[in-house]
Amino acid sequence: MIRHNLPPRAYLDEDVFASEQALILREWICVGRETDFAERGSYCAVMFASQPIVVWRDQSGRLRAFENVCRHRMSVIAEGRGVAKYLSCPFHGWTYADDGSLRAAPKAADLIAPMNLKLPEYRIECWLGFVFVNLDEAAEPIGPRLAAVESMLAPYELHSFEYSTRGSTPAVAANWKLMLEVGLESYHFPFVHNETLAPNLSGVPNPPCGNGNWTVSVEPRARSLAPRADDPAALTDAHRSTTYTFGIFPCTVFNIDVDNIVWFTLLPNAADQTAMMFGSAARDRRAVRILGEDEPSNESDYLAWSARLGGEDNAACLRVQAGLRARGARPGPIVRQAENCLYEFQDYLTGAIPNYPTAETSH
Repeated sequence: MIRHNLPPRAYLDEDVFASEQALILREWICVGRETDFAERGSYCAVMFASQPIVVWRDQSGRLRAFENVCRHRMSVIAEGRGVAKYLSCPFHGWTYADDGSLRAAPKAADLIAPMNLKLPEYRIECWLGFVFVNLDEAAEPIGPRLAAVESMLAPYELHSFEYSTRGSTPAVAANWKLMLEVGLESYHFPFVHNETLAPNLSGVPNPPCGNGNWTVSVEPRARSLAPRADDPAALTDAHRSTTYTFGIFPCTVFNIDVDNIVWFTLLPNAADQTAMMFGSAARDRRAVRILGEDEPSNESDYLAWSARLGGEDNAACLRVQAGLRARGARPGPIVRQAENCLYEFQDYLTGAIPNYPTAETSH
């Protein structure tokens, strides 16, 4: 059966977006690497599906996730990243400890003890060095749903990736699914990334397969990476000549290229507004490389390449977002030998959201 791409309504309709937000808030969302929170007191503020969250490593070393909203006048408390034993609301100075408890309230000290105010706390789990948050207390743990991915990644020994970088971008005027889809497939490499990725990765993946919670595609490297003395023993020549792209539904994509990871998580704000947090990880600083290349990169070159790559993908998404509003816009077929990951992403959405629009139901 020929499967078509999603119809314009799936990317434009605010009611569809609302149903996606509800789904995202039931799912595990990747917020970074454990090494991004290496220091006690390290925190990062995140806004996903309109929910302000702060991920914070407390003084005992435990990673925690709290609602990032003051219990006084509901102001967002923390912004960006930093290191702190306490976080204070910039509106009236109400201050919270890293267990979420209110510790100080100017001119309202008599309220602290009797009210026992605390920031709501959410579930947090670490998987292969990635940190995931879930707002749904009833959600199943993340490990079992990604067990097959963990098995595939075992030869890389991701627990040994001790170096990481991270960043974020302002919102782009495109639907989050467009940005996820462009991150999943390599069909576009020779055309969108003809200088940044195409010289190193073929863009002709083997048909991938997932299990409804994830998908994976395989991009052959132009050159096999030479072995290093500290390579894990289980790495083979096949691993050194291949880059894998994993999609962890609903919002995260990461590439594993021998001893490097590049990842991003999409933060949907509206049907046509999507921010992003992203990062990289490597076994150590000297292993940081531009995706698919052979030699290590210095930080400035790597960041410049990353910004250029992101700009290329964003431009492609903006062109599609504009085309979706055309009077004659109709979704074309999914190319199974190059875009099977989109097929699996559609299966995830239609399986999780009742009456989700598809090309077949949108005539």
